[in-house]
Amino acid sequence: MKKNSRVIILGVLISIFFIAQDVMADSIEKLKDSEDYDSIYNIESQIVQFVNNGPTTSSGGRQITIEDVALDNAVKEYLDTPLIENKLIDYAEVMDALNKSPYMWIVSIRADEVLYEACVTRERDENGQQTGPWGVEGVYVYEPGNLTLEEQLNASLEKNEIGINAYQFFLVGGVAPIRQPLFMALDNERILYVIPARTSAAAMITDSSKTRSNIYSDEELEPSDPDGFQAYDFKSVMQAAANVPDTFGQGGGSAVIDIGKKSQPIAQYVITASAVIVFIIFGVIFLRRKKFKNKYKL
Repeated sequence: MKKNSRVIILGVLISIFFIAQDVMADSIEKLKDSEDYDSIYNIESQIVQFVNNGPTTSSGGRQITIEDVALDNAVKEYLDTPLIENKLIDYAEVMDALNKSPYMWIVSIRADEVLYEACVTRERDENGQQTGPWGVEGVYVYEPGNLTLEEQLNASLEKNEIGINAYQFFLVGGVAPIRQPLFMALDNERILYVIPARTSAAAMITDSSKTRSNIYSDEELEPSDPDGFQAYDFKSVMQAAANVPDTFGQGGGSAVIDIGKKSQPIAQYVITASAVIVFIIFGVIFLRRKKFKNKYKL
């Protein structure tokens, strides 16, 4: 009887271990856990051909093979999700917005230390719905030493002492007004952290109360940082972004958000403006009276 009890307890412990492994795998949305897997698996040779027809030549690297493609670990990136501009923070609202957003899969390919990221997505119809076939939209090419998106996230979590099992992480791109890839960390209630996924995103968020300059503003820097990026409080980013105009559709690019810059309430602007107007009016009256008295003396 005791032996059977030990076997049962051992079986329970093993089950818990595998459940924990699944929880870790679900922290980031990966292709291997998606219903899109079969469709993208069927175009794996197309991905290889696309990369070999240009990116490998420009990088000076060798031709890649299917064995180089990390299809299982492709990361889902949501596009143009209005999380910041619509002030979405609650879990249900965020998930609803993500489910309505177009997306693509970022497929990492490493060959001789050169990193390629193939962007695989579907064409959109006139209503913005993704109804077309899957295909490769483009490929990013990174020099040796750069990290994959998952590796970069792990480095940032370690830097900020954030446990990967405590949150769900969603990769979002094109979020106004930043317009660069970010990881959003959610618990079961709300978004807590914003973590840049690439140097281009890290350059768009700064905190002037802690640092005089953003070290990532140098365009010559590599796209990733092995030391990890700073994680920011989502509410602070959202509040700071409310004071930054989105000029992307007007020929502008991404906007820098400074969470250390204290924004003045609208009421304070009104009081200040009113004081200035009153000062001007009294100044004009004073000058006119003075001019009138001088004229009278003459």
